[in-house]
Amino acid sequence: MIENDIKNLLETPLNELVKRANARTWHNRNQIVTSSRKVFIPLTPLCRDVCHYCTFAKTPGKLDSLYLSMEQILDIARAGVDAGCKEALFTLGDQPELRYNAARNALDTMGYQSTLDYLRHAADTVYKETGLLPHLNPGLMSETDMAALRTVIFVLTGQP
Repeated sequence: MIENDIKNLLETPLNELVKRANARTWHNRNQIVTSSRKVFIPLTPLCRDVCHYCTFAKTPGKLDSLYLSMEQILDIARAGVDAGCKEALFTLGDQPELRYNAARNALDTMGYQSTLDYLRHAADTVYKETGLLPHLNPGLMSETDMAALRTVIFVLTGQP
């Protein structure tokens, strides 16, 4: 049976396979695709992981500043508003303070417990100052981390 299915797939023209795949993808779904203009805010390029395919992560020695300051964050956000953006896409490495003492020290100096704590504050500030909706991409998180960030995300919609 499986051999016949594979043979059938191999003999089916590509345009027909694409048509079938599209039909299965959109079956019982709303076919409206939306997008929202986002401004990219790279909170920090530091990361505890070493993924050899990654072009975003940097080490502390290769950076002038380990984290964007709140002033830099707001400058980027305001430029995004001026460009017609509706969201602030925060990108950052995964909990760099767990790998780099320099990240831990920078957070201590700024008065934050963790990179995620700084992210929560930055997202909240950007929303309050500019109205841009926070779109967070923080990497791995515990349930506690997600709950802390949820206060920023769901305060916008009034959902729990």
